[in-house]
Amino acid sequence: MRRGAQSPLQDSLDGFGTRVATDRLFFCLFPPPAVGAAIADECDALRVEHSLTGRATEPDRLHLTLHHLGDHVGTREDIVRAASIAAGRISLAPFQMDLLTASSFTGREGNHPCVLLGGEQRQPAHGLWRELSNQLMAAGLGRYLKRDFVPHVTLLYDKRVLAPQPIEPIHWTVRDFSLVRSLLGQGRHEVIGTWPLRAFA
Repeated sequence: MRRGAQSPLQDSLDGFGTRVATDRLFFCLFPPPAVGAAIADECDALRVEHSLTGRATEPDRLHLTLHHLGDHVGTREDIVRAASIAAGRISLAPFQMDLLTASSFTGREGNHPCVLLGGEQRQPAHGLWRELSNQLMAAGLGRYLKRDFVPHVTLLYDKRVLAPQPIEPIHWTVRDFSLVRSLLGQGRHEVIGTWPLRAFA
């Protein structure tokens, strides 16, 4: 497809002008409940230590984003179908995810994401991100893909910028990944589908 040509998967706003997005689609990793609780405890400790006032992400909504598939007006069933096909083609064994560092990303003024990161070394999660990138590209969703990936779990957004600091390591074995619909402005996530990690013979 030539550059600038409209993909069949692109949002169609013809005749409506700019409309407010209601749905956000993304692939992510959810930590098991016990790990989510450990992440929430680390968040509480950081809030106290650094006087952070931002609202903490609820433990059951903590996640590590793999790919963001856009913000849309209503549910884009075409994107959901294409993304689900791509997810079903992933061949990868379970792996360990490590969270080793707390830090902040630079965000909008007074709204900096405070996150847990995997440290300096390349994480096995990059393998899943890369394979999913390839399958999403093949499924016609390449316009949503980013060129880089920094595995992280967002704890909260705050006016303060947290300098990188080590934490007590948090680990879990990643056995699956999920496609999620986030209802913007409602603070709700709906899991559309979950795919187990397995290496095909």
